[in-house]
Formats: sequence, structure tokens, C-alpha cells
Amino acid sequence: MNKKIPKNNTLISNSDKSTKSLLIAILSTIALADFGLGLNTVVLPLYAKSLGASIITIGLIIASFGLARILINIPVSILSKKFKMQFMHVGMFLIFLGAIGYYFSTFYNELFIFRLLEGFGSGIINTSSMIMLTKHLYQDKKRAKVLSKYMIARRLSMGIAPFIGAAVAFQFHFKSAFLLYAVIMFIGFSISIYNRKLLKKIYNNNTDDESTIENKEDIDIEVDINDVKNNNINVDKLNDKNNINDGNGNTKKNISTDNSYNTGIASAKHINTETENHDKKIKEYKKEKYINLIANLSFMLLCFLTFSFFFSRIGSRRELVPLVGISIIHINQFYIGLLVSVSGLIGVALTYYSDRVINKLGIKRSIVISFAISASGMLWFIIFKNLDGFIASIILLSAGGGFSGPARNLYLMDSVDKNHYEEAIGIYRTLSDLGFILGPVIIGVAFSYYNYIAAYSVVAAMLIAAAILFGAFAKKY
Repeated sequence: MNKKIPKNNTLISNSDKSTKSLLIAILSTIALADFGLGLNTVVLPLYAKSLGASIITIGLIIASFGLARILINIPVSILSKKFKMQFMHVGMFLIFLGAIGYYFSTFYNELFIFRLLEGFGSGIINTSSMIMLTKHLYQDKKRAKVLSKYMIARRLSMGIAPFIGAAVAFQFHFKSAFLLYAVIMFIGFSISIYNRKLLKKIYNNNTDDESTIENKEDIDIEVDINDVKNNNINVDKLNDKNNINDGNGNTKKNISTDNSYNTGIASAKHINTETENHDKKIKEYKKEKYINLIANLSFMLLCFLTFSFFFSRIGSRRELVPLVGISIIHINQFYIGLLVSVSGLIGVALTYYSDRVINKLGIKRSIVISFAISASGMLWFIIFKNLDGFIASIILLSAGGGFSGPARNLYLMDSVDKNHYEEAIGIYRTLSDLGFILGPVIIGVAFSYYNYIAAYSVVAAMLIAAAILFGAFAKKY
């Protein structure tokens, strides 16, 4: 019997219970990953500097994290859809290897390798978790609240970690912070192995009968491949029946089966041709999906917006803040870590109220306002060039991120077709993760060849440009 293939593989169960289980399973892994990566926020650039790395080299080390994420995002999204599973345990293992590598490193060139491992692991974890959450929550009326809780847990981990990492390094040694990092990543990896079956079950909930072939709404594949094979076998049988032996070793055509033979051949050829045409249409449709996503202006503006966010956040928080704090503001790594952590906790507090802000102002307006808040912090430090401005730049950048995180994820859900979430997230994370590469590199060059004000000006310009373009041209959903 021919079987019609379902047109999507979205998660059907959106009950509060399954949502809670999904959140716990994801956050028990990703929060530890964020905490571990956060330990490196202040420690890594200062450790690289202690090994003799220049400002530009430090920027390249930090940027290699983004390069790894870019290389892994789309492959993970494709594999996730093909095998209907997530790979968070693989990501945790790679980050664990990176942490071990930092501990045993002796030259700054080695840091590139371990930073790449971190990036590959982070890319796998973030893409996998984002696919699962997006597919699970796209119809959930409480999705803004759920995403705010998700972001709170993540930002809480990232907020506390920089202070702890800096304090451990200041009190003991850089290696002590890396050892703590490795221990936490091992715990996270163990938890991810434990949660593996649960996450796979949630991901595949009510999709056991679905095909891995993606179909366009106007393409209904009614032909079972097995039927085609059976028809080919029947053709062979027809060939045997159509030829009879006259008893003298000569083969003659059986006229009585000639009509059925021709009918069978025609039917089999028709089925084969139809199947080949469907295969071609499916391949064309897969290409068309990516083309349509790239042609979606609102989606691409969201990608640029998130690119700008990572460009500014990674370039400033992981490069400018530690280096400017030490060399320009003249505070030690302990206080730098404290400032970063306090700003992170402020971001957590604002994320808690983000769902209310989003519901009141709307998704698009919330995003634009959040970027304006972040840009104001950069401008404050550029104008006043003092400790107060330095603190304001750190706090306001984090405060803006507190509003924008859930809002950007919600906008992604609304701006693309739910049947294309895997492809959209692969593109979204790849393009936005360019900020991880270009941010530290460009900001490092501006700092090295000009001065720290030029570097902060680049950050401010990027945030302002993203807010203006998104506010002016992105659709309101």
C-alpha cells in the first residue's frame, strides 16, 4: 500500500510537562558549558598575554572560537534533521578536551587549538539546543516566558563564572582556573550522556512514522520505492513468460502474453520515471529552501543583528574589557571579573522581566531598544573615558543583552517557516557567529594600530547600524 509521507517533522507535544523536561535536560548541560566558557572570559586573554601574545594575536585566539562554530553549525543542523537526534554530549566532550588542553599548554600558539575545540563544542551544543527548543515552542503561548527562563539560567551561569575564574587565577594561578574548568566540563559531559536518551525521546516525540525526506506542500510522493523494485522484478518475470521454447532449442515470442508484457514494461518505466522526477524535485526543493531563507530580508536582518551582538559582546567583553581594564583603567583581574559578573547578574535580572517587556512593546521594538541600551554604554565610555564610563559600558552592554536574547529567538520563530527551522537555524548561527571571528580581530586591530577609543567606537557603530537597519526594514510580526 502506498503511504503518504508527512510534510514536516515538528514536535507535536507541547505540554507543560514535556517543556519542563526538555528545559531541565538542556539546561543541566548547557548551563555548565556556559559556566565553563565563562571562567575563561577574563582568564584566557590575560593568560595569552602572559605567554607573550600580542593584542592582535589575542584577538585571533579569541576569534578562532567563532571560526569553529561557523564550520560546525550547518553540518549539525543537517545531521540533526537526518538522524532525528541531538549531539550535545559530543559538544561537551570537545569542550572538556579544550579545557584539558589549556591546563597543559605552555605556548600561546597552542591556545588556538584548544580554542577551536571549545568553538566546535559550543557550536554543537547551541545549535542542537536551539533546534529542539524552536521546534518545541513555536506554537506555545508561553514561549516568551519559557525562553526568558532559559536565558536566565544561561546568563546566570555566564554571569557568575567570570568572577570565579578571575578570582581563582588571581588567588592561585591561571592553571588553577583551567583545572576548575576541566572538572566542571567533565561533570557536564557525564550529565549529557545521562540525558542523551531523554532528549532523543523528546525530539522524536510522535514522529516515529515520519520520513526523513522533506517534501514541498504541492509534492505528494505516493510511490513506494519497494513498489518500484517489485515492478522491476515483475518485468523480469514478464521477460521469462514472454519467451517460450518450441522444443527444438529455439525461442519464440509468446503472443498471448505480449500485451500484458508491454503493459507491464510501460507501467514499470512510468513508475521509474515518476520516482526519478520526484527525486529531482526533492533535491531542487532542498536548494530552494536555502535560497528562500537567504532571500528573506527580515531573516537576514535578524542574522546581521545577532552578528552585531556577538561582534560587540565578544570583542568588548572578552578582549577590550580585560586589556583596557589592566592597561588603561589600572584595575586588577579580580575587579575586572567582579565587574563582568555583576553586569551579568544585572542582565539576568532584566531577562527575568523580558517576557513582560516583549508582550507589552512587541518583539521588534524590544530588540531595537535593547541595542540602543547597549550602544549607549559604549558611547558613555567614549565620551568620558573614565572608570565610571568603563563600568557603564560593561553593565549597559549586558543589560541590553538581557532584553534582546529571548526577543531574537522569538523573532526567528516568527520570521521563517516552521518546516525549515533546521535549515534556518544552521544559516542563522553560521552568519551570526561571524561576529565571533570578526569582532575580536577588527577590534584588536583598531586597538593595536590606533587606540582603545577607536576600538570602542567600532563596537558602538556596529550596534547602532544594526539597530537602525533592523528597525527600518525588518517586518513586524
